[in-house]
Amino acid sequence: MSQFNPQTDAASRNLAYFLLPAGPVGVSFFFVLSGFVLTYAARPGDTVRGFWRRRLVKIYPSHVVTWSAGLVLALTTGTVSVGTTVAALFLVQAWAPHMILTATVNPISWTLACELFFYLLFPFLFRALRRLPSRRLWPAAGLVTALIMAVPQLAVLLPGKPMPLAGWTLTQFWVVYTAPPVRLLEFALGIVLALLVQNGMWPVVSVRLAAALCVVGYAVAGITTMVTKLPHLWAMASATVIPLAVLIASAASRDRQNLPSLARHPRLVRLGELSFAFYLVHHMILTACFTAVLPDDFRPGLLALTGLAVVLFFVCWAAAWLLHTAVEMPAMRRWSRPSAAVRVHHEPPRVPGRSESLTGERTP
Repeated sequence: MSQFNPQTDAASRNLAYFLLPAGPVGVSFFFVLSGFVLTYAARPGDTVRGFWRRRLVKIYPSHVVTWSAGLVLALTTGTVSVGTTVAALFLVQAWAPHMILTATVNPISWTLACELFFYLLFPFLFRALRRLPSRRLWPAAGLVTALIMAVPQLAVLLPGKPMPLAGWTLTQFWVVYTAPPVRLLEFALGIVLALLVQNGMWPVVSVRLAAALCVVGYAVAGITTMVTKLPHLWAMASATVIPLAVLIASAASRDRQNLPSLARHPRLVRLGELSFAFYLVHHMILTACFTAVLPDDFRPGLLALTGLAVVLFFVCWAAAWLLHTAVEMPAMRRWSRPSAAVRVHHEPPRVPGRSESLTGERTP
């Protein structure tokens, strides 16, 4: 909300700056978790083509619906860039730095462009990392983490004129935050973490300790942003990637041992099921609220803004439930697997490689 409503009182401004890294940290968590979950849930007899089909059906119908809603909102509240809008529809906008800033149709969908790239490479990454000797998994995790930490330090060496109120250039921002090949590192880290847990190599780490490390990592990023009044490249992923990795792996390890875990609570499971839809709708709802509903001179204090945040939070969850129930789940039931008739009568000839299982074995 701090991105939509300029604050007037000092407390609100400081809170807005402190919360500024929350979005990037959430994206980093999402990328690591994505690699982890896909590895953890990989099916022994699954084919590459079957995997690609399910992932595309999972994200694309909901994306098209929210893209359409975002287009309507953009047309009613401002101008629309045709090139960026078309790129967003086909989820290729993250490959061009300038498109991130000119995006007007559900701008947060750039992360789906990254995810689509991850899904394309997952069968090959998973196969390669799964074949590593177990003794090399920890060095692999260390190498990937070191690369993630090094990206902001290397990006600042790129030439260019810093953007206003940012301290970094557009190219530097793109390399650190939105470039799919760079964000692939966090996805790969998730794969390695899952393999460590599955091989029983993850040490016993308290989930509470892991959560505390996440709080400390975020506090450092948030306080630095609040004090300097600038978003920092290192705060977008590298400041919290290690605590997030520890939290994800520790929680999964505890769950694997059938120990008591909040992750299995029915309400949290349900929220997890709705989380993708929530992510897709939340930015549009905030945009509609602050550009089409509230007056331009709306400048609430901290208390009123907190109340508005609570209301919008529940509105977003309601919209997420509708999208999940009316679009995401029906699409998964209808298209995630070919119908029996299609498999028998219309299945095309197998393409070498695509009929292999995710582990590299040929399916019968």
